[in-house]
Amino acid sequence: MVAKPYGTIYPFDFILQGGQKLWRIQIKSVAYVRKGLYSLRVQRNTGGGPVGYRKSEVDFVAVYIIPEDTWYVLPVREVVKRQTLLFRPKGYHRPDKYARYREAWHLLGEPDGLTFG
Repeated sequence: MVAKPYGTIYPFDFILQGGQKLWRIQIKSVAYVRKGLYSLRVQRNTGGGPVGYRKSEVDFVAVYIIPEDTWYVLPVREVVKRQTLLFRPKGYHRPDKYARYREAWHLLGEPDGLTFG
């Protein structure tokens, strides 16, 4: 089940049922490489300016790297207190910090969303 909240007052884009849980999902995307990396802003705008996401607001941030047709499913703990994330293109000469979250849709079916298998 996928539901889209009415209006723009919520810090998440969709509610997704995974197993017995309902997850608040924020969707982000990036299309351009800057200085060899995909740089993605993970923040929301408030009346006082941009702020990072909090654990109380979202459960996952799903990131779509457009040129690579690749998704990352990041638990909110990976984005808390951050406003920018950097993703390495496929074939980059250094390991990808978020590689374990690449196409990690299985996290949405886990009881706490954090079990790797």
